[in-house]
Amino acid sequence: MTVTDPTPDDRDGRRRRNVRRVIAVAVLVPSLLVALVVGAAIGIRRVSDDPAEWHVDPLTAPTPSTPNSYRVAPTGTSIDRDADAPTFTASVDELAVAFDAVALGDDRVEVLAGAAEDGFVTYVQRSAFFAFPDYISVRFIATDGGSTLAVFSRSRFGRSDLGVNEQRVTRWLDQLAETIG
Repeated sequence: MTVTDPTPDDRDGRRRRNVRRVIAVAVLVPSLLVALVVGAAIGIRRVSDDPAEWHVDPLTAPTPSTPNSYRVAPTGTSIDRDADAPTFTASVDELAVAFDAVALGDDRVEVLAGAAEDGFVTYVQRSAFFAFPDYISVRFIATDGGSTLAVFSRSRFGRSDLGVNEQRVTRWLDQLAETIG
């Protein structure tokens, strides 16, 4: 039996099949990735926010084992915190109203549970594209001659928050300080 060289028609047929395979892969892989991203975005947007799980006291809630949270608490409290809370000369009621206005003035923020005027509230803020939820629990505390607060901001998904929780809390506290001094 002798081996013969493929004819030009055989080579062209193989080339066409290879080109079709490359095109199929080039179309299929991005299509699957888009479907995965869209499915994830829909799934994350549909997840329920259970107040029983996320409306926690920032002075007693345990620190997550993942580095995707940030907590501010008054000096002298025993809770693990990332920064000391500022104090204000405003009353606790004035502080709560001003903080609520700052928080709800930010993009994609809504109250999950509680109420600022009751002294304890949890907000949920969702990221722009995927709508990843972050939960921000706040307790307003009266002090001698003023007020302070405890803020516990944490991400629901992922291991790292890329500093988003710290940036949010710092931004809100800076805006609050500008508002009520």
